[in-house]
Amino acid sequence: MVNTRIKSIFQDDAFCDEYGRDMWLGVDFDNGTKIFVSLDTKINEPLFVDVVMGRCGVPSTDGKCAYWKNGASLSIHEMMLMRIEDD
Repeated sequence: MVNTRIKSIFQDDAFCDEYGRDMWLGVDFDNGTKIFVSLDTKINEPLFVDVVMGRCGVPSTDGKCAYWKNGASLSIHEMMLMRIEDD
């Protein structure tokens, strides 16, 4: 996915529990690829506690990463390591 950029990102907390578990990101890339990323693995990281608890609003993107207003961010590389592909 060299030179691929994030086209859009969606934070899905529809099934998120009161502890922030089961929050997902849907990530669309400019090459047509779509992945889903679970934030469960980040739940114990200080900046992501506020993200998964819904205190940081929706993520934004600059095409290279997803980021939240508190400074939490995920690069494309990090998201690819965490992904579940939508075939």
